[in-house]
Amino acid sequence: MREGILSPELERILNLIGMLGIVGIILGSFVYQFSYHELPCTLCLLQRVAMLAVAVGAAMNVMLGPDSRHYGVCLVSAVFGIAVSIRQSLLHINPFFDKKTGQPTLEATANPPFGQEVFGLNLYIWGVIIFTVTFLAVGVVQLLREQSNWPTHEPAWLSRLASLGVGLLVVVMAAQAVMVFMECGLGDCPNDGGWNWWIFR
Repeated sequence: MREGILSPELERILNLIGMLGIVGIILGSFVYQFSYHELPCTLCLLQRVAMLAVAVGAAMNVMLGPDSRHYGVCLVSAVFGIAVSIRQSLLHINPFFDKKTGQPTLEATANPPFGQEVFGLNLYIWGVIIFTVTFLAVGVVQLLREQSNWPTHEPAWLSRLASLGVGLLVVVMAAQAVMVFMECGLGDCPNDGGWNWWIFR
């Protein structure tokens, strides 16, 4: 057995913090969505799915004990999220491009950024940052973690907090699923950034 800097208990706490951080980001995206009356585009929804998948990997570490396979879920989800975020960033990297004609233009508003900015950055740029940080954080934890059998003796508060955190994650995932259905139904999602709910069409 290899001893590491991070004990299983501390590792679970870090995973719980990471999971709650992702939940906070998703809840923030709900507030953003309803505050600005802008429905997320398809790529935006895929980024939310990737974030929730990262949170599920962290939740598995929290509830089932730290395991390399659980971290694998986080890493694969982060790579998918980075790819989608970069894809959306590249779509809006050149505002002087008319997507309809496929030609350069002198109008900077021909290909405007999608959605409102948060702290000076668009949400898909934040997606690149969040998934990159997630990828690096999981890598560092893997380097420092202690390979030991679980469960270990842990305080009761950690188990209760873990259960509450995972319960909140399940509620947020269910809310996201319901909102996607309300927005898109069983067909394509609108990508115009408007307030065009499928259930109201």
